[in-house]
Amino acid sequence: MSADKKAICDWLGSLGATLVTDALDADDMASRLDAAPALDADAFALESLSLMRVIAESVNSPSGFDTLRIAQFEAAETANAAAVLLAVGLAVAGGRADWISRPQARAGRDRIASAGDAALAVVSTMGADGVDLYLWLSRLVSIAVRLVSDQAADAVPVVRVETGISLPSTFLAYQLYGDAGRAENLVEIAGVSTPMLMPSAFNALEK
Repeated sequence: MSADKKAICDWLGSLGATLVTDALDADDMASRLDAAPALDADAFALESLSLMRVIAESVNSPSGFDTLRIAQFEAAETANAAAVLLAVGLAVAGGRADWISRPQARAGRDRIASAGDAALAVVSTMGADGVDLYLWLSRLVSIAVRLVSDQAADAVPVVRVETGISLPSTFLAYQLYGDAGRAENLVEIAGVSTPMLMPSAFNALEK
């Protein structure tokens, strides 16, 4: 039994609807997704990889990188195909995510490595037919891990801030950085949903 092309296209379409913001790219992707299920297995594999590349190249933030997640598939063959596509997507997106902090970049690097290992395990079961894909994917993941590791080394460390009381993010941003405009960044690093009243203890960029 082969992978469910329609299920793969639905998943890619969902990711694209969230991440692909360029109107021309979005229209082109929609047309290609409509046509993709009619392709034979080899052509569909190449097309789905190309579509994932378009999606991944649209990532420009850590939150966009986090959006790249696998869906739930009933058939193992479909889940395996999606695992390979996800590894490619994360590898391509990793260098574009504009990591804000060192821990964030390290977490991204670890996700790329983990997804790569899972995908390579899938490809290794393909025998001789999967040799070229295995070598290509292995190199892609390795380069992405190195790139994001370098970005992590250059990223800003995170420190623990304890205020004792809940305060507005704009006030805290000004106190910490001298710039109230960094409140949104402060909220993102802290991972809170109430910017008007930050928790009394949270993580923040060192500078």
